[in-house]
Amino acid sequence: MPPLPESNESEYDRFRRFAKALLAVPKAEISPEETLAKLQEEKRRVDAKLAEVRRVLKERKKS
Repeated sequence: MPPLPESNESEYDRFRRFAKALLAVPKAEISPEETLAKLQEEKRRVDAKLAEVRRVLKERKKS
C-alpha cells in the first residue's frame, strides 16, 4: 500500500482519516478465506518456478 500523501494535518488526524477509510470497506470485500486461497495458489506457482529453476541449474552443473 502506498504511503498517505503529505498534508498539513496532524499525525492524529491523518491516522483518523486512514482508519475511517479502512473501516469504510465492507467486510464482505475482505474475505480471509479467499485471500488465503489466493496466497496459497501464488505460493504453489512460486514453488513450482523455483523447482524448475533448480532443475535447470542442476542440469547445467552436470554439463
